[in-house]
Amino acid sequence: MKLKNILFTSLFISSLGINVHAQTVDDALIFSQEHNSGTARFKGLGNAKTALGGDISSITGNPAGLGFFGQSDISITAGYNNARNQGSFFGSNATRNKGRFNIDNAGAVFHFPKNEGYQGWQNFNIGINYENTNTFNNNVRYEGVNPNNTIVSAYTDEIQANGSAGFANDLRDMKLIERFSGNNAGYFPITNETGDKTQISDVLTSGFSSRSAIAFGGNYNNKFYIGGTIGVSRFRYENSSQFSEYGWTKNAAAISPDNPDSDFLDPSNEDNNYLVANYELLDDYYQVTEGAGFDFKIGAIYKPSVDWNLGATITSPTWYTIDDYNDSYIGVDYFDNEDATTSFDSRNVEYQNPTYTYRQITPWKFALGVSKFFGRGLVTADAEYIDYSTIKRRTIQGRNTVQEGIWDDAVKDAYQSVVNFRIGGEYLFTNAISGRAGFNYFGNPYRDADNTQYSGSLGLGAKLSNTLYLDLAVVHLVNDYKVRPYSIDENFWKTPNPTADIKHQRTTAVLTFGAKF
Repeated sequence: MKLKNILFTSLFISSLGINVHAQTVDDALIFSQEHNSGTARFKGLGNAKTALGGDISSITGNPAGLGFFGQSDISITAGYNNARNQGSFFGSNATRNKGRFNIDNAGAVFHFPKNEGYQGWQNFNIGINYENTNTFNNNVRYEGVNPNNTIVSAYTDEIQANGSAGFANDLRDMKLIERFSGNNAGYFPITNETGDKTQISDVLTSGFSSRSAIAFGGNYNNKFYIGGTIGVSRFRYENSSQFSEYGWTKNAAAISPDNPDSDFLDPSNEDNNYLVANYELLDDYYQVTEGAGFDFKIGAIYKPSVDWNLGATITSPTWYTIDDYNDSYIGVDYFDNEDATTSFDSRNVEYQNPTYTYRQITPWKFALGVSKFFGRGLVTADAEYIDYSTIKRRTIQGRNTVQEGIWDDAVKDAYQSVVNFRIGGEYLFTNAISGRAGFNYFGNPYRDADNTQYSGSLGLGAKLSNTLYLDLAVVHLVNDYKVRPYSIDENFWKTPNPTADIKHQRTTAVLTFGAKF
């Protein structure tokens, strides 16, 4: 399964179980990525925090950084997140915006100095923290006129691949499909593949992922710093996807070559009324998924000299337990002509899944970082390695090794390992005011899909007094990718899959207020 079709309509994730792995494979990546964590200082630095310390973000960044605290600290970070999407589909463009305020980070570090002179352990510090690790608020819409194929061809492909007799009967009752000649030859659409069809995809998502953590960090001789973190993560994700198609059904001449004995060709049969009819098809899908899990991290920072830091972290998988519920609906209205305001027939089918509970195991993460300090500033950079093809899902109510094996193979086919790069710098303009800038490049997790993602950040810091400080950062993320509203067998139908180009831009402004004590 190739994941160029990142977004799917309800068919591929319906309660029929026709292709449930398509959606859950996509979800696996959504729930395994983190893009929003950190205080305003570290966000202004591009979140390059593996070889830096002395910030509340160290609790979940590199916990060894807690060893740099010389006094206790408490802070809270609030932010506004706005997502803007432009979708291009068959030459037409559509734009959507969605924004939200969040508490992105809140935490405290408690400093415990050791009174043993200048040698040995200097301190042991403990930190507690809450952070919003990702936000799912988004709205992606695209629309255009497709002259090549219809979503009903995708329905028939799924029936052919999975042998779902119930789904086939539902679509036949809706007058959307007909059998090819020969009982084992499959089905073809009654909707006209080659005629112009207006198609609209509108996907609205909301939700968050967060982590609450406790960490410790120690300082040995101001040369070696070590720490560990235990975190509890949770998320909630809602997805409401609607795909609409408006076009014409076939005439008798188009149906006869595929099935000359079709009831649609019999003038005495009611099916004949559905030929050369204007139709409006709606494919609607709703999903809500919630999960909770735990993870741990260990980190170290070494100072080979006073102006250099070298850092490393190892982050365990998050072991999630996830509840997933979804339902789907397919409806069609038929009209005598395109100007008619009242349909002569309306048909629909609805599917509901019971809540499904499973376990998901995210990948291990490994990071290396380096920081160089100057008289009035610093430059820091790190690289992070993640292998998304190792995401695992495991059944709970009785091991199903066959299903788990299919899942593992689908993930390996869809995803690959990545290296994410981050770099940032800070300059002290005065003893109280500093400026920051950063850049992130995210590797492409898709094995067979184009996905370009990067972000830039700017920030300011101010010491309000000997104990109070204020940090501000703005982060702008760009993600260009392609998406299919549905997927068909291109070799069989001899037409390319419909593809939309999406330019996603997300701007986040955050403000951190803190106090040392």
